[in-house]
Amino acid sequence: FVNKIDRLGADPDAVRDQLRRELSAHIVSVDDVTGAGDLTATVSGAGQDTRTALCEAVAAEDDGLLERYLADEPIDDATLRQSLASSVEARRLFPVLCGSAKSGAGVKALLTAVDDLLPDAPGAVNDPVSAVVFRRDRDERLGQVAAVRVFAGSLKTRDRIQNLTADREEQITQIKRLSLDRLEDASQLQAGDIGFLSGLPDAQIGDVLGDEGPIPAVVSWSQPLLSVQVSPTDDAQLTDLLAALRQLSAEDPLLDLRWHDDERELHVRIMGAIQTEILTEILQTRFGLKAKIHEPTVIYKETPANAAEGAEAYTMPKPCWAIVGLRIEAGEPGSGIEFHSLVDKIDIHPKYQNEVRQFLPTALSQGIKGWEVTDLRVTLFEGSHHLLHSRPGDFKLATHMAVMKALQAGDTTLLEPMLAFEIRGHSDLIGRITSDIINMRGQIEPAKIDGDVFTLTGRVPLATSMDYVVQLSSLSSGRASLATQFDGYDPCPADLGQTRPYRGISPLDRAKYILWWRGAIKDSIR
Repeated sequence: FVNKIDRLGADPDAVRDQLRRELSAHIVSVDDVTGAGDLTATVSGAGQDTRTALCEAVAAEDDGLLERYLADEPIDDATLRQSLASSVEARRLFPVLCGSAKSGAGVKALLTAVDDLLPDAPGAVNDPVSAVVFRRDRDERLGQVAAVRVFAGSLKTRDRIQNLTADREEQITQIKRLSLDRLEDASQLQAGDIGFLSGLPDAQIGDVLGDEGPIPAVVSWSQPLLSVQVSPTDDAQLTDLLAALRQLSAEDPLLDLRWHDDERELHVRIMGAIQTEILTEILQTRFGLKAKIHEPTVIYKETPANAAEGAEAYTMPKPCWAIVGLRIEAGEPGSGIEFHSLVDKIDIHPKYQNEVRQFLPTALSQGIKGWEVTDLRVTLFEGSHHLLHSRPGDFKLATHMAVMKALQAGDTTLLEPMLAFEIRGHSDLIGRITSDIINMRGQIEPAKIDGDVFTLTGRVPLATSMDYVVQLSSLSSGRASLATQFDGYDPCPADLGQTRPYRGISPLDRAKYILWWRGAIKDSIR
């Protein structure tokens, strides 16, 4: 959808040509614009020239239609649209529509095209239900609601459905659908529908309801790469700000609110600078709170530098018993946490081995450099439980202490987030921009030159490039564009990056940590 046709200087034809050059030669126009670049710009259906070009493009992908076209037989709109929809579903043709979201020009045609040309949901209404939670909200009357996309089957009020991700059964108490700016009652949601469910207060973003089979693999959830401190402009509102951020974090767990009691600081995770503006606006309009968002800091990670072992025997003061030996070694980049057990179920009961496995993400949420530890293999190679003294939670405590001992023994490598980038601009800027990327410790692929326009691609650390979009705009006077996306974590040079102290009571302080675990010492981080 080419927006802002009513903006001064708008040229829809030039944009379509650019789309054909940069994205696909199979771009097709399905409408005509009159008065582009003027506030009175309008959109109409395909005129004679546009329709002829559309017929040629569609016929080239449809043998039956091609025969009719070459025989000069008339092709009615319904047949043309049906054939176009088939080519769109097969990703052979890509329709482009124009309009103005501000004035509404072309918006109705866009909605009609979405309904007519885009494929239906992959699953059928009669298939087993398959849905995914993609958002959490709070409604004044309903309380917590979960926004879901249904990929197959149907959901009805009072249905009981399995939350596959959380391994529990949920019951839907009400179903709502969004109509303009309000929620309206609905009796059911079917394959292809989006709606809001109440009765799932603990559902999280990414939870799969029912069968995960029809859900496309492309459904993924971004990870925040920056952390910011949020503080009230009025210190007296700190408690209110904490409550507001807790509610927002419940709705969007990616915010991952942290309260650092020792420093009396609130920290949340964000995707980028724009999200800080949105967060400030939400706090003001929804909660009546004025907040200051501090400068963002990069979220680093750690990975084991060397293979090492850590052991812990938590047997006093009774009742307690958990003995574990863990071997930690580096895994493949992007592999996350891999767990293996070499211990017989006679030595450690399976329920306690599950405790070890399930607690690892928590135990690895902070390493010896203060960051989450990732891309590693953890092997449980020895240990024991006690029929009389072992209690639920004992193996969690022992796991945390053994993990930290192993990390301390083997050391860790600091990892920094990397961005894949694409920069397009006028060729007279390529030297300066290349120099900038090198100075940012970036990696550059050979440049592509098309006339007087160049394209640079490569990878660059987030830490050195956070503000480059602003610098590039100033340098190029708007004649260059920068697009980035997260591209994994790479080892950070030893003299760069940022470490931080352990937040809360470290498991390496064994006696104090055990007292904290047993509730004798107040937790200093939540």
